[in-house]
Amino acid sequence: MSFRHKMSPRFQDVDAAGIVFYARFFGYFHDAYVAFLESLGTEMALQHTLKTGDFLMPLVHSEADFKAPLRFGDRATTTLWVSKMGQSSFTLSYQIHRVDGQLVAQGQTVHACVTKANFSPCPLPERLRAGLMEHHEASECE
Repeated sequence: MSFRHKMSPRFQDVDAAGIVFYARFFGYFHDAYVAFLESLGTEMALQHTLKTGDFLMPLVHSEADFKAPLRFGDRATTTLWVSKMGQSSFTLSYQIHRVDGQLVAQGQTVHACVTKANFSPCPLPERLRAGLMEHHEASECE
């Protein structure tokens, strides 16, 4: 089951060509990621884990492909799903579609689970693994 996050490009996201500057898509992916974690419950919300958790989930890899322009004023939806899970890491896949259905960008981020104390790899906490499994799908990115 994928997670959906509605969004609209902000004026400051648009470059001189009138389209969303490519680096901003990583921000859109991150916005969907934060909303996704919140949807898993207060205990998994990013602000909660950063403040009180004993683990962190730093980003260790990101990539994106740009398919069509996205402009200020467009409405879009970022769809996120878990495409891979390991013992101490997980991969999230993203697609951003305009409301007309046009795919404008797709990408992936890989997050490692590490201890807050010394940044050493640790297994995904069971409460996180359970939430991720609810959104685990085969990769839809082409």
